[in-house]
Amino acid sequence: MLSYLSSHDTSLFWTQHGGDFAKQTKAANALMLAPGAVQIYYGDEIARDFGPTGSDPMQGTRSDMPWDQITGERAELLKHWQALGQFRQRHPAVAQGKHIIRNSKGYYAFERQYQDDKVLVVYTGSK
Repeated sequence: MLSYLSSHDTSLFWTQHGGDFAKQTKAANALMLAPGAVQIYYGDEIARDFGPTGSDPMQGTRSDMPWDQITGERAELLKHWQALGQFRQRHPAVAQGKHIIRNSKGYYAFERQYQDDKVLVVYTGSK
């Protein structure tokens, strides 16, 4: 199964969640540490804004990549996505491993194991 935040047929996560960098960062964590295949729709990694629509109300999801806007918080967000991608690439357990839930009060945690690779992911709900 393929997991993603946004696509050309859905509203952009960034737009849907009020342009909140903290939410975009948490969503990146959840997506990139999820089991299975993931797809990053262009612009999710920099919080791309919904563009002009024209005659198609969803056209804004297919607007140009705003290369000149990748500064400040957007640049930091891109670095975060890159670090997550590198981590995922180094740890095949994330995508392919056996899923073991390690819940406890106050947080959600799971472990992924694949061959000699083990990853523990903990979500606390805090920022």
